[in-house]
Amino acid sequence: MFSDARDYCLIESFHAQCRHWSDVILMEYAQFGRMELGRCVTRNFGHIGCSTDVINQLDVVCSGRPACDFSVSDPSLVRTKPCPKDFTSYLEASYRCVPGMHCAVR
Repeated sequence: MFSDARDYCLIESFHAQCRHWSDVILMEYAQFGRMELGRCVTRNFGHIGCSTDVINQLDVVCSGRPACDFSVSDPSLVRTKPCPKDFTSYLEASYRCVPGMHCAVR
């Protein structure tokens, strides 16, 4: 886990936004599952530590843009089924803003 990663529960959305107008998002980390007990998962039930890497799904939606919103209950995440189907998963993700390149369109 990245030290600046945050948890996003299933009923929430991941929101990323750069402060400077010329910066764009670079996704650094994204895991979906039941990584540990915390704000989104409060009881173990024997299924903590199941997860899958979902950086590709968030890269497509967020990387290279100045802002993005992604629902944690998006089918592309839920379909990954990293844990037994009766257990709620959550998203743990981090990003940073980097200088972007602007292309002129003729």
